[in-house]
Amino acid sequence: MTLEDKLDNMKVENELDGSDEEFNDFEEDGFDSALDSSTSSGTEELCVLLLGARGSGKSSTGNTILGCHIFKTDMQLSRVTQICERAPGIIHSRNVAIIDTPGLNRIGSMEREVTREILKSISLYTPGPHVFLLVMPVGNLTNDDKSMHKLMESMFGKSIWKYTIIVFTHGDRLGDKTANDVITCSDKGLRDFIRKCSGGFVFFNNKDMDNYTYVTDLLRKIDTLLAMNGKGCYTTSFYPSERGREEDKNMEKILEKRKHEIAQKEEKLGTSCQTEFEIERERREIWRTEEEEARKRAERPSKRKSKLNAFNRKTST
Repeated sequence: MTLEDKLDNMKVENELDGSDEEFNDFEEDGFDSALDSSTSSGTEELCVLLLGARGSGKSSTGNTILGCHIFKTDMQLSRVTQICERAPGIIHSRNVAIIDTPGLNRIGSMEREVTREILKSISLYTPGPHVFLLVMPVGNLTNDDKSMHKLMESMFGKSIWKYTIIVFTHGDRLGDKTANDVITCSDKGLRDFIRKCSGGFVFFNNKDMDNYTYVTDLLRKIDTLLAMNGKGCYTTSFYPSERGREEDKNMEKILEKRKHEIAQKEEKLGTSCQTEFEIERERREIWRTEEEEARKRAERPSKRKSKLNAFNRKTST
């Protein structure tokens, strides 16, 4: 059973329980206690890499996690993070390294420089990050957000989402609402993106560094994600190859051609499903099936091309 299947099974169980906390991140006290005891005694340094747009609060989030002001947070353009910066610390008796990165919303040549800088940091800080924290202010997804997510996927490959936890800043704005209330009332695009990230989400209030509840909640989620990923970390081996990029483009083209048929299948769910949860679950199944089929079709031209290249090399020798 894949990690994605395990997550879906957990979500389905929550839905059948009738819980309104759909984005409860599937935590159980016994499971979390076991994780805490198994990971806190380890000596390996926990490597956390911060990602997000410029001004999203990455540096402030890093400072909140470490409990001190290490990363610069001045919003003047000359002071924002230009290169990747690493800061070690000890949290709950655990060795932790936080890597702050430049904002991913730069354009043109600056975007290429930022991309190279972040990819270089993955290679330098071995063995690699155990978790990516995608820092973003809470709110509906904008086109800039979607473009940034595509950039992240093109840089790190689809595997990045298996190692990602979303950190929503401005937790002080929640008021009397719970985090789950806010997300449940958000737009479908944001909810779908949260489902895509295996680590779920947390809210941070970087104005209240003395309140360590946020960091404690984050560490529990990191422990859960580590367990799901076999306590492994993200390495450069996950980078998408040229062949992988070509297959992704072909897959997107195939899905684009089938969007009318997919939309018709989704429309039929209204009559065959009883609840919104059932509709959402069946919709995910439709897309999973369509993506698997599109992936198989996208791989065929690449395999034919590889066989042809191998044949040409053989005949030329």
